[in-house]
Amino acid sequence: MRSPILYSIRSWLRDMKKRKGNKLALYFLTLMLGIGLFSNIIATDQPLFASYKGNWWFPAFTAVWNKTRVESVVDEKTGTKEILQFDILPWKTIDLDFVIWAPIPWSPDKPDPLNRDYTGPFSKQFTKKPSGEIVESPWHNRHHLGTNQLGNDVFSGLIHGASISIQIGLFSAFIAGLIGLLLGALSGYFGDDRLRMSRASLIFSIPGLFVGYFWAFQVRSYALTDALKVGFISIILQMIWSIVLMFLVVLCFFWLGKLFSRVKWLGKTMIVPFDNTIQRITEIFISMPRLLVILTIAAVFREKSIAMVITIIGITHWTSIARFTRAEMFKVRDMEYVEAARALGYPWYRVILRHALPGITRPAMIEIIFLISGSILIESSLSFLGIGVPDNIVTWGSILNSGRLQVDAWWMVVFPGLFIFMTILSLNIIGDSIRKDR
Repeated sequence: MRSPILYSIRSWLRDMKKRKGNKLALYFLTLMLGIGLFSNIIATDQPLFASYKGNWWFPAFTAVWNKTRVESVVDEKTGTKEILQFDILPWKTIDLDFVIWAPIPWSPDKPDPLNRDYTGPFSKQFTKKPSGEIVESPWHNRHHLGTNQLGNDVFSGLIHGASISIQIGLFSAFIAGLIGLLLGALSGYFGDDRLRMSRASLIFSIPGLFVGYFWAFQVRSYALTDALKVGFISIILQMIWSIVLMFLVVLCFFWLGKLFSRVKWLGKTMIVPFDNTIQRITEIFISMPRLLVILTIAAVFREKSIAMVITIIGITHWTSIARFTRAEMFKVRDMEYVEAARALGYPWYRVILRHALPGITRPAMIEIIFLISGSILIESSLSFLGIGVPDNIVTWGSILNSGRLQVDAWWMVVFPGLFIFMTILSLNIIGDSIRKDR
């Protein structure tokens, strides 16, 4: 059976290709996605293929799963044994039999001492031959977008920065979208007049929320902090487990309230103003200065990590998606096909997920796409301020931050600024296109 969500995405892609501006934006974002996915192959100081003393290697490809690979080579003439560790090996100074370099033969964290102190794209650049002679760099070995103070290649930093920006934009939008869609759909579907429960269940559920939050997040704070250091997948798994624990605790309190529902007063059914409660929580989040909240939370964690930045942006930017989804759900919930599903006796979660939510997927994509562009801009701002990702990870914002130390190094500002501008502009064009096609 065809999924309505997939059908909505396919129809949107068909509509996108009808306008030239939309096609260019889509092609640019596809290019950036490809660059981000294959950044370790496009920009690296390790060869794509190298032949040395009868040995064939693919260093750039094997570095994806084994960065510290070690090989031993024996010289047939002298019997001398060489130990080669690929990640620290100066490949450009080795007399290789045959080599194929990456399109950009530089890594963002490997400085070039011969071209340090802000070497410009059009300045004279130098390289060292395997014989030790220092000569002017050939075209394929130049820093085409210049270097920073230490001699790190700016072009390579922009390529790897694209990967970081894509990760942060997509995953933070995923977290915010998941929270916003869930709360917005529930708020719009139940409203203030459709959620009914006994007084006992309501009375027990309220303290259950606080106990569940304390047990799931406060008691497990050390586990969540350690997960931030490990990586994004680890923090997502830990967050999901905390949410499941909180749900189980609330469910236990809810069923405990059902036992007391046998008491006449406690068993009386009442209407829960669910929508009003969610809207007050949303207004609290909206009233907070988000950048200040992000800076405060980032300062609390001593360890910088990409997962921390993703989580912070995700949990502070779900409000617009929730309000948008709520408004659309109010329109959909009284339509005939939703009422028919309710009349057939389907449970509320099936009515929302299977019948009501697919009808508002396309409008909700507008806010999610704008959130992706906003997340990239926030990450660039945090990196520019020196907060967020670790110092050894190169991002577009960190390159801009390095550029402000040297006013004459215009390439340190122009090129990362252009990447940020083009990415956000393309995302906004696509979001605006979806809005017009509604």
